[in-house]
Amino acid sequence: MPNENTCIFCAGPITEGNVCSWCGFSQTTDQKLSGTLKYGTKVDCYVVGEVITMDGESTSYFAYDTRQQKKIVLKEFLPVSMVAPRQGDNVVIQPGKEVLFKNLMMDFTDLYTTLSNIKSKSVARVYKIFTANGTAYAALEYIRGDTLSQKLLKRGKPYTFKEARWLFQDLFLLLKELERHNIAHGGISDETVIITPDNYAVLSGFAIQDLRVKNEHIMYKLYDGFSAPEQYSPNQFPGFYSDVYSIAALFYYAVTGKKYKEGALDGKDSARHMPKYARQAVKYATMTAISQRIDNIEDFVLTLDNKATVERPKTTRIQKKKSDLSFLNKKYIPYLAVTVIFLLFLVAVLSLSGKGEPSSSYRTSSSVVVDKVTVPGLKGKSYSEILRDKQLNEYFNFDVTEDYSDEYLPGQVISQQPAEGTEVKTGTTIYITISKGEQLLTVPDGLAGDTLENVMRRLDDLGIKYAVTEVVQTEKYPYGVVAGTDKPRGTPINPDTDTLIIYVSDNTPLPSPSPSPTPSPSPTPSPSGDPDSSSDTSSQPEEETE
Repeated sequence: MPNENTCIFCAGPITEGNVCSWCGFSQTTDQKLSGTLKYGTKVDCYVVGEVITMDGESTSYFAYDTRQQKKIVLKEFLPVSMVAPRQGDNVVIQPGKEVLFKNLMMDFTDLYTTLSNIKSKSVARVYKIFTANGTAYAALEYIRGDTLSQKLLKRGKPYTFKEARWLFQDLFLLLKELERHNIAHGGISDETVIITPDNYAVLSGFAIQDLRVKNEHIMYKLYDGFSAPEQYSPNQFPGFYSDVYSIAALFYYAVTGKKYKEGALDGKDSARHMPKYARQAVKYATMTAISQRIDNIEDFVLTLDNKATVERPKTTRIQKKKSDLSFLNKKYIPYLAVTVIFLLFLVAVLSLSGKGEPSSSYRTSSSVVVDKVTVPGLKGKSYSEILRDKQLNEYFNFDVTEDYSDEYLPGQVISQQPAEGTEVKTGTTIYITISKGEQLLTVPDGLAGDTLENVMRRLDDLGIKYAVTEVVQTEKYPYGVVAGTDKPRGTPINPDTDTLIIYVSDNTPLPSPSPSPTPSPSPTPSPSGDPDSSSDTSSQPEEETE
C-alpha cells in the first residue's frame, strides 16, 4: 500500500521535489477545478493526475495505468451544462436532463468504440472504454508532441508546400478511413493536430457531434479559421464536407502561418506559398456554399496534387458557354464550321491509316473521340514509371496509398482497382497501393539497464506492442530498471501479432550480503535482453511469460 514516502500513482519512491522517480508524476498540484476528479483518485486501474483540457462534453486528465505501468490520457464524459456538484467521485445529473445525458453518453461510448477499430499512426489508440462513477470513460494513448500552432512557433516559419504535403499525407488517409467508419470529426484545427517528435501528424480532439455545432444542449466548442460556416448555424450538424473545409483551412495555415478567411487566396501573396492548382484545391474545398464545395477528401487530395481539376456545377458551366458565344461575331461562324469539319475529316483519315491509334495497353472503344478506355495492368510497375507515362495520366487519375510488402520492391504497385481489362470512362480514378518494402521490425538493442519509461517510449515509437512483467530486483538491475525481454535483441517482430514481454525489477528488498563463498542460485533467470547474459535465449518461469 502506498504511504507518505511512496508515489500515489505507482507506489514508487519519492525523490526531491516531491516527484516520483519511477513514473515522473508530482505528488501535489495547485489545480482547483470545480467538478473534476481529485488529484490521485483511482478509477478502474487508472490513477488520475492533472486536467489537460475541459470542454462542454468531457474532461481529459493525465493518468497512470497501474497495469501497463505507463502514462495515458483518461477522458471522462462530463457535460458541464448537465451535471450538478459531485457526490464524492460520482457524477450527479441535473433534474430533467437524465434522458439527454444518457443519450449523449451512448454517443460518447459509440464514438470511442468505433475509434478503437481504426488502426492508424494519426490517431491515438483506445485502450479501454468503461463506465464508473455514473458516467463513461475512455482510456487513450498519450501522444507526445506539440500542437501544430506550437510547432510553427518553435519553427519560426511555415512549412513549404512539399513539407506540408508530406506532413498531411497520413491525415488525408485517416480522414478517408474515418469517412468509411461514418465518423465526422468536426474539430480539425491547429489545436487538435499534434506533431510528434518523429514529425508525424496525429489528430486528437474527437468528440460527439453536439460539441461541434452551435446548439442548446451543451457548451459547444468551435475553432475560428478552421470550423466550417455551417457549424455556426443552429442545429446544422457537421458532415464529411465540414472536415474537408477544416483540413483545407489547416493546410493553408501550415504553409502560410495565417488562419484562413474568405478571399485569402485572391491576393498575389498566396502564390508564393502554393502552386496554382493547390490554391484552387483549397479555394473550392472552403467554399461557403456546401453545394459548390469539394465534399470528399479523395477529390481534394487529387486536386491538391494536380491530378484532377475542379468542376463547377453544371448550371454554371452551361451559363458560361452561352455567355462565351456572345463574344463571337456571327460572320466568323461559317469559317469555324468549315474548320471543324476539316479537322474531323483529318482525324478519320488518320484512324483509317492506323496512325494516331492509342496504345494497346489502354485501347479506346472509339477511334475518333476517346470516350472509354481499358484499364492496363499496373501491378509490378514502379510509381515513377506511371508518373512518366503521359498517355496513361491523360486517360486516368490515380489515388495512391502505401503498404508494406515482402513480394514487391519499394515503389512498385502491389494492387490496383479497377482490375486490369476493365472498360471505364476516361478520367476514371485508379486506386493503387505502392510497396514500402518489407516491414523489418526487430527487438532493439540497449533495452536492458534502461528505465521502463524510456523503454516503453522507444517501443511505442517503433510500433511494437508490449506487456510488462515484474521480476526480483538485483544489484545490477535495481527497482524500476528493465532487466531484459522475452525475445533476444535483433529478433524479428510482427507488429500486428507479436507482443514483447518486458521484465522490470520490482522493489523486493535485496538480500543481505552472505559471508558464505558459495553463491546462492538466482531466483530469476537472466532475461534475454541483458547484453551481458551468456545466452540470447530466455528461460523465464511460465508465470512471467504470460
